[in-house]
Amino acid sequence: MNADALRTEALRHVAALCTAAAITAPKSGGQLFLRGSAPFIETLWIADKERQRELAGWLRARGRERREPIWFRDADLCERVDGILFIGLKDWYPPVYDCGACGFATCAEFLDATAAQRKAASRAFEFAGPTCNLRDIDLGIAVGSAAKTASLNNVDCRCQTRVAVAARHMGLIQADVAVALSLSITHKAEGFDRTMPAIDFAAVPANEPPGPGLQPRAAATGERPGGRHRQHVEP
Repeated sequence: MNADALRTEALRHVAALCTAAAITAPKSGGQLFLRGSAPFIETLWIADKERQRELAGWLRARGRERREPIWFRDADLCERVDGILFIGLKDWYPPVYDCGACGFATCAEFLDATAAQRKAASRAFEFAGPTCNLRDIDLGIAVGSAAKTASLNNVDCRCQTRVAVAARHMGLIQADVAVALSLSITHKAEGFDRTMPAIDFAAVPANEPPGPGLQPRAAATGERPGGRHRQHVEP
C-alpha cells in the first residue's frame, strides 16, 4: 500500500475508534441503559469530497444570511480536511434526576413545558432546543472522548458546531444538537492558523445555494467589532 492508501485506511480506522469512544463515554443516568433504554448518541462518518463541498456551500449560504465571515472560514476547512465525524444527541431523554439545572423542578415538567418550542426550533433554528443540561454534558464528554482518541492516534482534529448545523439541515444527521470532528492526516494541522476571510456579502456566486432561511439573520445595520454582525429574529 502506498502512502495515500495508508492515510485513507488509518483515517477510517481512527474514525471508527473515535465513534467507539463517543458511544462508550460515561453518560448521566447510566442505569437507564441497563434497563433497556435506547442509545441517544448519533454518529456519522463522511469522507467524500463532493459531500464536503455541498456542506461548504450550505455554510457559505448561511454565512451570507448572517453576514458573518466565520462561516466562510469553516466552509474552507470543511473542503480541505480528509473527513468529518459527526456526533450528536438524537431521540434523547432525560436521566430522570430531577436536578433542576434546566430551571424546572422535574424532568417531566421540563419536557411538557418545552415540547412545542423544541418542535418549532427544529425547523427554524440551527439546533433544536431546549435540551436537557445533563444530556448536553453527556454530548460534551462524548465529543471530548472522541477528540482525545484522535489525538492519541496522531490524527489532527478540530471540533466544530457550524459544520454540524449544515449536516443537520441537509438531512445527513437527525440530531437535535451535534458537533463535527474535522479529521485530517497532513504535515500541518488544517484547523489552525486560519485567517478570517474578507467577504463581499453583496456578491453571490452563481453556484452558491440560497440561504436556508433560519433564525436569526443579519440585522439591516449593526457591524460589531471582530467582523461579527448584529443579528435579528424575524417575527
